[in-house]
Amino acid sequence: MVRYLRITPSLRAVADRAAARSAWLACALFLLAGVAVLDDYGLSGDEVFQHRCTAQIVLDYVRGRNDELLRYQDRAYSVTMEAPLLGAERLLGLQDSRAIYLLRHLLTHLLFLAGGLGAAALAFRLYGRRSLALGALGLFLLHPRLYAHSFFNVRDPPFLSLFMLALLLTHWTFRRGTGPAFALCGAGIGVLSNVRPMGLLLLAAVLALRLCDFLWAADRAARGRVLRTSGLFVLACALTLYAAFPYLWGDPIRRLGEALAFAADHRHLVPQLFRGRFVSPGALPPAYVPVWFAIT
Repeated sequence: MVRYLRITPSLRAVADRAAARSAWLACALFLLAGVAVLDDYGLSGDEVFQHRCTAQIVLDYVRGRNDELLRYQDRAYSVTMEAPLLGAERLLGLQDSRAIYLLRHLLTHLLFLAGGLGAAALAFRLYGRRSLALGALGLFLLHPRLYAHSFFNVRDPPFLSLFMLALLLTHWTFRRGTGPAFALCGAGIGVLSNVRPMGLLLLAAVLALRLCDFLWAADRAARGRVLRTSGLFVLACALTLYAAFPYLWGDPIRRLGEALAFAADHRHLVPQLFRGRFVSPGALPPAYVPVWFAIT
């Protein structure tokens, strides 16, 4: 038994080194696979609508060309993902619609791969095991539904990937404990919350942990440091959220509340195909959710 215990750490080190090499190899293979299957995925209705309408309307509003955004039905949607995609298209001077959407799919998929690396890095920082980090990478990248959506869905997989990266940034920030680190973390959560307002849950979690730090601080100086770094964190998050969400510029408090209400009670009116027939979203049978989860 003693001999076994002496050998185990060395075997663990060998396994961790192999896992580290495997993680980089896996990322390279997934990148090659993504390029190879890039044109196998079509377009979603949301992708076409948001790309051609929402991003352009917001861009016109920022340029001062018109105020159509204020009357637009989806004005509460941020374009944190759509605007960079539109910018990349115009930077490359693309005109052909096929080339445009292949570029969008490639960039969206690259963010998905970055999210997988973020999940692996977070697992390694939490547990110190490269083998567990490789497992986290595999769980993230090998889910068939997530993998498919990582090409044409410009909201959900990007939000998932950015959430993983924001969690990694949050872990690093608490380890550093400095004002600049908390400011950077706040900016990251501001970007995340622009993609989907649910990112504000991470803001609330960080503030709850900072409250614990304040209550358990050893002295007044330590409590002061907690307050200063927390203030920088909230300020950076608020400024980033405001700057990256043009609809908020005119009336930030009221319009942020409108965006949150829209996200909490989004009325999806498109009929859903279930068991061979289309069903209204307001009349889904009780079996819909368990069947959908089982299939997924």
